[in-house]
Amino acid sequence: MANLRILSWWAALGGMILTLPCLAAIPAETVITIRLLTAVSSYRSKPGDKVQALVVPSVNPGHPSEIPAGTIVDGSIQGVRRVGLGLVHEKAELQLAFRELSLPDGRQYAIETRVVSVENARENVDRNGKIHGIRATYSLSNRLGSRLAFAALYHPLFWIPMFVAETALFHFPDPEISFATGTELGIKLEQPIALPEPSSRTSNAALSSGPDPGLRTLVGGMPDWSYSRRERMPMDPITLAFVGSGDEIQRTFAAAGWTGSRPLSWVTGVDAVRAIVVGQAYANAPMRTLLVGNAAADYSFQKTLDTFQKRDHLRLWKSPETWQGQQVWASAATRDVSTSFSVQPFGFTHRVEKDVNLERNTVVGDLFSTGCVDSVDYIHRPPASSSAEVESRKGLTSDKEIALISLNSCTTPRYDFSTPEQMLGPGVTVRTLRRITLTARNHILRDNLIWRTGEVARLSLHPAYAWVKRRRSEDRERPIAENQASPETGVALASADFYGEE
Repeated sequence: MANLRILSWWAALGGMILTLPCLAAIPAETVITIRLLTAVSSYRSKPGDKVQALVVPSVNPGHPSEIPAGTIVDGSIQGVRRVGLGLVHEKAELQLAFRELSLPDGRQYAIETRVVSVENARENVDRNGKIHGIRATYSLSNRLGSRLAFAALYHPLFWIPMFVAETALFHFPDPEISFATGTELGIKLEQPIALPEPSSRTSNAALSSGPDPGLRTLVGGMPDWSYSRRERMPMDPITLAFVGSGDEIQRTFAAAGWTGSRPLSWVTGVDAVRAIVVGQAYANAPMRTLLVGNAAADYSFQKTLDTFQKRDHLRLWKSPETWQGQQVWASAATRDVSTSFSVQPFGFTHRVEKDVNLERNTVVGDLFSTGCVDSVDYIHRPPASSSAEVESRKGLTSDKEIALISLNSCTTPRYDFSTPEQMLGPGVTVRTLRRITLTARNHILRDNLIWRTGEVARLSLHPAYAWVKRRRSEDRERPIAENQASPETGVALASADFYGEE
């Protein structure tokens, strides 16, 4: 019996040794992007409710995904705090925990993760992975509405314009957390996991051995930049190219959960201002007109969640040349990270993420997850001599690679986020009572001399703190910029979408 036990140990050890070459460890601290397949809400969800999400694989030859396409992560609601009527809490909280990874072949792996980000959301995540909602009374719309209400107390005639302004512009934002299907989260591995080798994974199947030389030449000859219409200055670098029909383009982006944009006008400008003031989303927000070869974009797409300050967006221009009868498109994609007010030109403008490669890879991952992509190739092209003078003007960095995406018909997407599901929020009665309760609490707690004095002190110290923080950031980035400065690095000015005069 003892000999038999020893032999079984040796057999198990030999099996482990044989399987070692087939495993690859994903280290701890790795951040994985996932998209919710289950809608969650601080108002409707309960602790213990099951949650599923789809892993968005990385289709990048420099950093291939260790997780195959179609992988599902399973988790649950760990904690919920809803605002309700606002009698106890002003802000909502939500905590998710994802504990299991299910590969497309059915194998499952236990994982320890922590939520670290919610993309394009007004909410924030703390170091423990807890998602915190907003304080509705802190919104710009509520603060302006409160000032109008106080002004109306001085004369009865003020009630009419106050009521009109409150109804038309200063809506009370919903403080509850509500994430529809398709919401992107970032989860960080707390412990390493071992998965099959990348060579056997479908996540890398999209990377072909290389495009046709003619197609490579066509894409490599695309313009480096898109340009603004009025100032004729470079705005967004061309980082993407597509092969497919216009219908395939629209079906693919729709399946990935991207929406279009409305023409820029005074009406859409007012809607954009309202979205900023209220702190809500604007799914079809206008986008500034940018030109490639004196032509405006044929398509514009964007993706956002519950805020207008953050969004992913891109433009596509039809190439004058085709490849084997298929249409080729050039595209420039950037990510908006905040909004600010601009005097010249007048209006609100978005500040974009400096590393445009991140947005390029986001687009590739989103589209590939739908199953509407046949192949992805990365084409490196040398910097054009004509753009050498402007490459250091704008602050955006690029590795000068274009992601060439070949689309299929996309008639039956693997995953379709075009019509996201969302949990129902509270009814009109609850919303009305909650607004009264939260507004009264805010007046009692914050409309007093002690709170106002502290707020003035904080606002006085904020510019000094921001200046010190900016100087420290510049000191850290300066050595990196000096080491990386070379003709191979493309740099551009931050793209801006203005919602004032065109």
